[in-house]
Amino acid sequence: MPLATVVVVNWNGAHLLGACLTALARQRTAFAYEVWVVDNASTDGSLALLARDHPGVRVLRNARNLGFAGGNDVALRAVTTPYAVLLNNDAVPEPDWLEHLLAPFDAPEGERLAAVTSKVVFAPRYLPLQLRTDAVVAGGADRRERGVRITSVRVDGEDVTARVLWERLTYAPEGSGEDRGWWTRPSGELLVPVADSDGPHQVQVRWSAERAKDVHLSWDGGQVVLRTGPDPTGARFSVPAGTPAVDVVNNAGSIVLTAGYGADRGYQEVDAGQYDSAAEVFALCGCAVALRTGAGRAVGWFDEDFFLYYEDTDLSWRLRAAGWAVRYEPTAVVRHVHSATTVEWSPTFVFHTDRNRLLMLVKNATARRAASAVGRYPLTTGSMALRAARTALRARTPPPVRPTLLRLRVMGSFLRLLPAMLRRRAAPRSVPRRELERWLVPSR
Repeated sequence: MPLATVVVVNWNGAHLLGACLTALARQRTAFAYEVWVVDNASTDGSLALLARDHPGVRVLRNARNLGFAGGNDVALRAVTTPYAVLLNNDAVPEPDWLEHLLAPFDAPEGERLAAVTSKVVFAPRYLPLQLRTDAVVAGGADRRERGVRITSVRVDGEDVTARVLWERLTYAPEGSGEDRGWWTRPSGELLVPVADSDGPHQVQVRWSAERAKDVHLSWDGGQVVLRTGPDPTGARFSVPAGTPAVDVVNNAGSIVLTAGYGADRGYQEVDAGQYDSAAEVFALCGCAVALRTGAGRAVGWFDEDFFLYYEDTDLSWRLRAAGWAVRYEPTAVVRHVHSATTVEWSPTFVFHTDRNRLLMLVKNATARRAASAVGRYPLTTGSMALRAARTALRARTPPPVRPTLLRLRVMGSFLRLLPAMLRRRAAPRSVPRRELERWLVPSR
């Protein structure tokens, strides 16, 4: 009998499935395992690809898109093996991933484990660039220290803007279409993906600033000083061959901040071995995780009302409330194409992350923490709308209404689901809420 069933949920991911399933077929294990693909009503030829190239994979077809939560639950309710393993269709595991992922269940204290979560690194390798420039404060309500506004990055002629990792350098994106851009802080690191890690690389950045200024960019073994100003301009520079490229951590287990936000442990940190030790973590990452079937079944698997995002953190919270533990295993490595299905900061992304964070807290957090987060959301919505209106009035332009409307949609959907979440909050638990909140990490 197989020891594990590997479940891959797919929605219009024909361009991703080949690498994922080929890597699964090449796993080196001392045990048997099955591979199931749950297809969420794809229309891109995914089913034909599966039938043609992967006939040994069992395919479960849904009549509509049930999201990550509902799609996985279709398979999880049917799994009969001792362990159920979830893998994103945009993740490619190393050949020994599955063997290492299941090993902790048989190790000392393995009987406590409900889940073992993988070390997830971003799919490409990256060139780390350090940026430094003068700080400018815009004035008015916006008191952020800003450096330059970047609208595009190209490497060796390819537009890589959507794949640059710069959360530690930039603020949230602003604008749309060709005007979409990221304001940087005065200094920090951006990580630029490179297809050929040996180089040399030709990098082109399109940017602007509130006034003319120098921008210093440096990397291991080199640097350049470039100029920009109020008008968007393009700047080019060369990075010589032999400049080291690095792996970057996507997730080394998940955490929850005291403010109620979920986060990836190690997110966008250069992988220098700082997460090479196994550790108990608060939450699993649904991208690549092994679950004890009996534990998941006992708590009801994923909450399908979440659809996607925060469903894995919610499941972790409930597993912990039932007395189980979650372990991070650094030797179980996958490479992940981040946000391949939904674009980060897109309306779909913002809607589900905002709403589901509130739903998760209502179900699992102490009443005080949940009430604080829920009460703060409409106040923040009003404050953001007022600030946008004042900025538009000064600029004599129409105020942006889509962000406010999106947040109103979040509140409407949250209120519709609130009665169900309160009922689920009353489920029996073995560990008090306050005790579990000791795992929460202070917000910065």
